[in-house]
Amino acid sequence: MEYGRKVRLLLRDGRSFEGTFIPSPNEDTIILKLNNGYNIGFQKDHIKDIIPLEEKVEVAKFPRRKPIYREGLKGVSIIVTGGTIMSRVDYRTGGVHMFLDPYELLYEIPELEDIAVINNILNPFSIASEDITPKEWVKIAEIVAKELNSGSDGVIIPHGTDTMHYTSAALSFMLRDLGKPVALVGAQRSSDRGSSDAFMNMICATIYATSNIAEVSVVMHGYISDEFCYAHRGTRVRKMHTERRDAFQSINDLPLAKIYPSGKIEIVNKNYRRRNDGEVLLDTKIYEKVALVKVYPGSDPEIIDFFVDKGYKGIVIEGTGFGHAPTETLHREKSWFPHIERAVEEGIIVCMTSQTIFGRTNSFVYSNARRLYNLGVIHCEDMLPEVAYVKLMWVLGHTENYEEVKNLMLTPLAGEIKPRSLEEEFINSGLKEKYY
Repeated sequence: MEYGRKVRLLLRDGRSFEGTFIPSPNEDTIILKLNNGYNIGFQKDHIKDIIPLEEKVEVAKFPRRKPIYREGLKGVSIIVTGGTIMSRVDYRTGGVHMFLDPYELLYEIPELEDIAVINNILNPFSIASEDITPKEWVKIAEIVAKELNSGSDGVIIPHGTDTMHYTSAALSFMLRDLGKPVALVGAQRSSDRGSSDAFMNMICATIYATSNIAEVSVVMHGYISDEFCYAHRGTRVRKMHTERRDAFQSINDLPLAKIYPSGKIEIVNKNYRRRNDGEVLLDTKIYEKVALVKVYPGSDPEIIDFFVDKGYKGIVIEGTGFGHAPTETLHREKSWFPHIERAVEEGIIVCMTSQTIFGRTNSFVYSNARRLYNLGVIHCEDMLPEVAYVKLMWVLGHTENYEEVKNLMLTPLAGEIKPRSLEEEFINSGLKEKYY
């Protein structure tokens, strides 16, 4: 029996199942992909018969649908970069396969054309998000600016989820004076699965792209059920779970809006840029030799020396608590202090964030943090470590002067810093009950 063929499988106990025959990880098991999208496996000695039902599924024959123009709808552009949202099962292997053509998206989700006119579907690359580098951030930003300044009312960026919050932060700094919505959107489960979140996320992202919220946002499921999506500010969002459909959460901030697949939008956070007719300014100057390092008990401080010797100009430390690194250790070779001191003396910008995720750094509570502050370490308030890493690249692309860098790092440019943290911004059960 060939992989990809529809079959009816008869068991010795009288039960039967229909699905697509896909590869199994071992010789003793047969696996079917059921019509509801889920896989089911059977031991061979439990099977009485396998009956072929139709011709083998051919991936290359998946339909391609062109956009339809509907008068009165806003026009949006879609910039496809890859990820689970742009994939489906490959019945030749049983694994997830990237779309062969980005226009397959319109066949998969025809509802998009009831929400907006699809001006363009562009595909600069199709890669998993863990393979994206800062060079791809620049490429995406260039295309977004071109599309918005050429008349599109909004942009949607299907993207892998693992590093989507890095890309959203980069675009937030690179797209200056943004007057139209930009939605990054992904999926935790591919479109062939019965529990896929790809369709609703894409629909909600398209609704967001036609809204009056002129921000770079990540639009993803707001809860495990198919009720609504959240639009999270691009510099305040993080993937907080490996597989839940509501994995993305706003950190130290409220989501911008709840978006329902019906088209309804509820504003949650009134602090946002409004849509306007101005031209977006593209500013993609970045300096890539910036490192993000994590402090942990027993960590080797020579990692700082490694980056100094490699010619890096910036280091973001993901410290503990208020923003600490090992300083007064009993074993002196484990103290980070002399290594950070050397980095600062050699002109390296050292920034401090907290691995607690929620809350903010404070360099004046404990003496160890005060010592780091006196060296010249920049404590980055309530900025996420990943956002500080991206922002430092962007800042160093404009200046290497310490005072100018410090001023820019501590100045909110895209909503990444706030003067104080609020109780309702901490995602706990009480807040979930309030908003769900």
